[in-house]
Parts: sequence; structure tokens; C-alpha cells
Amino acid sequence: MTEIAIVGAGPAGVAAAVAAAEAGTDVTLIDEYARPGGQYFKQPAASFNSRQLPNSLAENTEHGRELLDKLNHPQIHLKCNTLVWNITSDRVLDLYGPDGAQRLQAKKIIIASGAYERIVPFAGWTLPGVTTVGAAQLLLKGQGLVVGQRVLIAGTGPLLQLAAVQLLDAGADIVAILELQSRTEFFSHASKLFGQWGKIGQGMAHQKRLMQTGVSIKYGYAVIGVSGKDQVEEAIIAQVDSSGRPASRTQERLAVDTICINYGFIPATELTRLAGCDQYFDPHFGGLATKTNDDLETSREGIFAAGEVRGIGGVEVALLEGRIAGLAAARQLGYASRRTENGHDFTQRREWKKTRADVESLSAMFTIKSGLFSSIASDVIVCRCEGITAGAIREAARAGVMQLNALKTYNRCGMGRCQGRICGPVAAQIIAAETNTSVESVGIFTARTPVKPVPLSIVGATGLAAVAMEDHVGYGYARR
Repeated sequence: MTEIAIVGAGPAGVAAAVAAAEAGTDVTLIDEYARPGGQYFKQPAASFNSRQLPNSLAENTEHGRELLDKLNHPQIHLKCNTLVWNITSDRVLDLYGPDGAQRLQAKKIIIASGAYERIVPFAGWTLPGVTTVGAAQLLLKGQGLVVGQRVLIAGTGPLLQLAAVQLLDAGADIVAILELQSRTEFFSHASKLFGQWGKIGQGMAHQKRLMQTGVSIKYGYAVIGVSGKDQVEEAIIAQVDSSGRPASRTQERLAVDTICINYGFIPATELTRLAGCDQYFDPHFGGLATKTNDDLETSREGIFAAGEVRGIGGVEVALLEGRIAGLAAARQLGYASRRTENGHDFTQRREWKKTRADVESLSAMFTIKSGLFSSIASDVIVCRCEGITAGAIREAARAGVMQLNALKTYNRCGMGRCQGRICGPVAAQIIAAETNTSVESVGIFTARTPVKPVPLSIVGATGLAAVAMEDHVGYGYARR
């Protein structure tokens, strides 16, 4: 039993744990990775000297260390290498970690499960040398390893330029940055940047650094293919129109050994959906996010959500929401009284709402474009686990598959080890384009127990063996 259980030890989860513990609450913080910090504040491995990190990463690492040091609070019980694979309506979490299977009853639960990167498949994307921007950053942050020597970065959003500077400072040759949005599209949203001087300053500093080293930023471009025998040798790129479709006779070839892709992020809502929390559709990012009230409590009493699971907002939003959720949960348990409107609580909430509004106003600058997905060649694999191509998904749509869940029955797309996290958003876009319907109406794969793979013996130990067997067969494990 714990008073507050927090799932996810990224910025939001850590901030929630510290705020709740300082209010006097007993907190259990759970994360599936070896060390807290999440993707943003990932700390270097013990065997790696963090002073070897480039300057563009050193400040971020130090900031993260200052926050993580607060986890030494006696009221915080940290469980790393521990997966939360199920949540019940009466606030019980099923765990799998170093001590095997455990069940944790909590009076309040804060879900800060973060997000995962969106990719757009292209011919050859399964070759070694194609990865995500986030994966390249994790290699650099955790081990000081540079993902490649001649690197192409492609997608959309401010992360592209930030990662380019970090890799550049670490010794990589950044061949080019491909930004999906055109210059015209950027200028059309320029008014939304007014007043956000910190973000403007950071963006200008990144651009200056890239210009000084001759890195080309190609606006309105995307990767459409890769060539290479056993690994990436060339990237085939093209200019895209306003819908994201490659324009004719604009193809170029770039000699690279690595391609890093990021088309934004998808909130990791599996646990909140499994708990029955209400969701909403974010049209800019093309995915579901979890609804909450101003205390960050979901539609399920006693279950809170903070950070990217509520909608993509960045680290500043995640830290604020973590603190608000932690204090709100503690207050419901009688540990903290609501501050007056002139106090810290009011100021923090006002800052949160402004920061969240700023992020949402900017999200239109980096909207995913449907033409990218309708242009994926038919022989390109979309679901790597099951080997399902874009053509097979279009065939299913023409046969009457109008919703993502029906695709599993038709051709097993989304039934592999990743449980549709990578292929699901892509398949939804392809079905929507083929059937001339909205991505929202196509839906998302249903969240099922276990939310991530665990041994059948672990599931059986909780008394859910029958459900587990059905789910494991559904995910394709019984056939492997």
C-alpha cells in the first residue's frame, strides 16, 4: 500500500513525487528504466564521464541532476527497472520488476507515462542506419556515443535543430536538416511567436550555430527513400507540397550513413485508457491525449495525469503539471491545504495555463501532413513486427476496414511486440486517406492488459491468467 503511486520518472513524474513528498505524503515512484530522469533528463551511465558531453548537453544534464537529487527525500520510494503493465479501476497497479510480480494498492495514482516518437515509413527505412532523433539523443546522453558520422535529420519541429547542434558538438557531420514545413508556412504562423522570447532566443542560437558550420536546413522537404546494400548509404529526398506529397522532379540524393527521423510525438495513453479515463483527439498531432480538470485529475476519481500524456507540451509544461498534480493529490489526502489566490498555488497555475496555451498555439506550426502517408509506396513495410505493408493496409481499407481495431483481424497489423505503438498512427493515416474519412474516426488500437510484454507466469501470478492468455495470443506470441 502507498498513498500516492506515480508511474513514470521523467520530468512530470519526478516533479510530482517531490511536490507530494514535500507536502508530507508517502510516495512510490515507478519507472521501467534503470535510472530516473526520463528521456529529457537522462543521466549518463556510471561508467561514462559526463564531463565529456558537449556543452549543448552538459547544462541539460546538470539541470536534470539537480532535480533528481530531490528524490533522496525520505518519503519517496523509488522503484526502477519496474514495469507497470496493468491498472485497475480501484487503483491497483500490477508491476513486474527485479522482485518479480507485485501488486501495489494506492490511494491516489499519478500517470506521467510520457510519449513516443512518430515516424513516417519510406522505402528502405528498415535498413541499419535509420533511427529516431530521440534514440540518437539517448545514445549521446547515456553513453557519449554518436549515432553516425554523416547524419541526415528529418521530420518536423524544434527538436530537429536542437538534436543537430548536440550531434554536431559531439563530432558528427550533419549533412542537412529536412524540415517538413515550408518557409511560407513558418512565416504564416510567425505572429504566434510574439512574446515567447525564450523560445525565439533558443531557436536563433541553434540556427546561428548551424549556419556557422554550414549545415543546410531544407524547408518543405522529406525523406522518401534510402539506398544501401547492408546499411544506409544514400538518402533520397524530395520537396513536398502543402499536403506533404513529394513534388515531381525535385528528388536529390545525399551520401549519408545515418538518418534520424522525428515527426513529433504521440502521448503514451495506454494506462489512462486502460483505467477508463476520458480522452480527447488532438488534431495537430493526430492522436489521443488524456482529459483532466484543473487539478489534473482525470475522469476516474483519484487518478491524475501529468505531462505529455495530457498532450504534447515539452519539459516546462511537464514540470509545472507534475508539481500541480502532486500537490493536488496530496491535498485530497489531507496533507496540503489549497493556497489563497495570492499565493504560490495561484501563480503556478497561471504560469502553467499560459505555458500550455503557448505550446498549443505553436503546435499548428508543426502539424503532420496527410500526404506523407498517402504517398508511402505500397511495398513499404509499415508494421515491422508482422511484416505488413502499406499496400496491405490499403487493400484492407478497400475491403471495408474503416477502423484501426478491425485491421488486426484482417491482417494482424499491430499485433506484434510493440503492440501498435509505431505502426498504429501510420496505419490510421493510411486508412483515413484511402477511405476519405478522418483519422479521429479511424481510431486507435484498444489498450489491453498487459500494456507491454511480460511473461505469462507473471500475469498468471496476479490471477488474470485467462485474460493474459487471450491477450498474448492476440499479440501473436503464441505463434512464435
